[in-house]
Amino acid sequence: MTIETRADVAAVLERLERRSPASLAAFILSLGQEGGPVGEQVRTFVVGDDLAATVASLEERIAALRESPARDRRDRVGEDVGRRLNYILEAIETLVLPKDPRAAFELLVLLVQGDGDAMEQCGDHHDAVASALERAAELIAQAVKTLPPQEVRATLQRLIAEDDYGTRRGVVAVVRALAVEGESASRSR
Repeated sequence: MTIETRADVAAVLERLERRSPASLAAFILSLGQEGGPVGEQVRTFVVGDDLAATVASLEERIAALRESPARDRRDRVGEDVGRRLNYILEAIETLVLPKDPRAAFELLVLLVQGDGDAMEQCGDHHDAVASALERAAELIAQAVKTLPPQEVRATLQRLIAEDDYGTRRGVVAVVRALAVEGESASRSR
């Protein structure tokens, strides 16, 4: 079975909807018991209805990225770094950002601060990490829309100043957008 086209997605969704809640819960539980990025994502999904537990889960996952031992990353483990980042970003976007933009912003800042560790661990998969960090900047731009500009600007400028891997260009764009919005607001007064 493939899930490549919209028709494939619709067919799979229809089949899953015929399953009992208990069978789906048992399957999700089995995925949550797995190690690696999928298990991590499932465990965060399980607590997704509790914002504090979701934030704690994401903080642990971000910290775990930093604590991974540096090894030769020419294998699949290097690829997992980008996948982990994207799963974390998906959880922030869907489970945290709609409920608490400030918590989402803080998680995204933590994630961006770990860019050096991610780049060191990803081996030949640095493009996946760079792409994830660009997505993080896009989510930061969404989160800061409801936060005090002067407060977030200082944090973002610090992130830019500490860019040792050249991965924070998206953050620069967010700061520029904040500056433009600030100028527009002061002109309209």
